[in-house]
Amino acid sequence: MAPTTKKLYAFAVMAFLCPHAAAQQPAAAPESNRSPEAYIAWHGGSLAPPGRLSIDDQRVECGQAPAVLDPEYYDFGGSYPGFLILNPKLFAGLPSAVKLWIYSHECAHQSVGQDEDRADCQAVQRGRREGWLTKEGLSQICEFMQPAHADKSHFNNGHQRCMLMQKCFQRDHAK
Repeated sequence: MAPTTKKLYAFAVMAFLCPHAAAQQPAAAPESNRSPEAYIAWHGGSLAPPGRLSIDDQRVECGQAPAVLDPEYYDFGGSYPGFLILNPKLFAGLPSAVKLWIYSHECAHQSVGQDEDRADCQAVQRGRREGWLTKEGLSQICEFMQPAHADKSHFNNGHQRCMLMQKCFQRDHAK
């Protein structure tokens, strides 16, 4: 192999085996052969089939997308094409509204792609529609998001994201 080909091959292998090392946002550039079973075989975790996951006694589903529960995942949650990853260790102690919002935010990425603002808004709308998101719950989400910094995937910081979610919450409430 030519040196350039070797580098591309090495990057492709790293991107498959170490998605968080290759990209901050796991949904950014997944390989077409990635599956929740392949992720679990490589990294561990357990599989929650579609419609079989409950978060604080609230059944959640994301279409046909299963969830991988990985206590070693580097973030609270992530979205890959066709499945979600949640870190139950990081979920411990969070208010229910925050946990459900994280799940709904990651689920929203299944339909809106990498657009963080749209995923935030869609998660808020889902919470309102399903009855688990109140003004108090949105305040808990905003408190949770407050320390977040803007980065290459999230163009807005936590305060800015909260402001956008509040507008989305009000817009949804006005309907």
